[in-house]
Amino acid sequence: MQPATRGADEEWFENESFWEDFYPVLFPDELFEQAQEEMEKIIDLIDHPVHSVLDLCCGPGRFAGLLAREGYQVTGVDKSPFLLKIAKREYADTGEIEWVLSDMREFVRQESYDLVLNLYTSFGYFKDPAEDLLVLKNIALSLRSGGSFVIEVMGKEVIAKDFEEFLTTKTEDGLFIQNHEILDNWNRIRSEWTLIRNGNIRSFTFEHSLYGASDLIRLCEMAGFTDIQAFGDFDGSPYDQGATLLIITGKKP
Repeated sequence: MQPATRGADEEWFENESFWEDFYPVLFPDELFEQAQEEMEKIIDLIDHPVHSVLDLCCGPGRFAGLLAREGYQVTGVDKSPFLLKIAKREYADTGEIEWVLSDMREFVRQESYDLVLNLYTSFGYFKDPAEDLLVLKNIALSLRSGGSFVIEVMGKEVIAKDFEEFLTTKTEDGLFIQNHEILDNWNRIRSEWTLIRNGNIRSFTFEHSLYGASDLIRLCEMAGFTDIQAFGDFDGSPYDQGATLLIITGKKP
């Protein structure tokens, strides 16, 4: 087995080997195929005109690229050079898009966007909640007055409802194994992923913060947002026992 190595001061998401090794299970083809429908539903959740969009933690650009092709002015921001390289390649024919290599704790464009997206559980990477609050404050700074944000995460309640400590999934050319451990009174989750492909074994361990709906709503209020709502899917269903995701929306006053 070859565990992905990281520097002493390197945070897990800064390790490019994680994104490279686990790209096939993180971003399978079906994830791109469903992006068009999800994008349309996201826009339907917003009750005001949208012209400019910031996709914060855009990854390989599955939403940013589609939005640009629909005519929106789009900025896609990610900290992974590997993922941005894929985004640039896949959407090279798209004009109204800017790709930016940056950390979401640092990226700010004052009052530049009508909508900010942070999707696919890209929120909660940091152990200190103050850094998650900083990200929300940066989003507020980058939004125009009256603009909205949409955050999608796997809510704490959703995970707790169907929690499985050990998961094994067959892939086209191997096996994907996940071990999960709940930490800090359900505030954090530690995951050990192992991918077996073509006789090669890659392993990576990382941690992520868990947010329930009330936790994330409170954090958004601290960042100055109003009209904050929680939904259980992209259709705008209630965040209740039937929820499959946690979608949080809100506005900058």
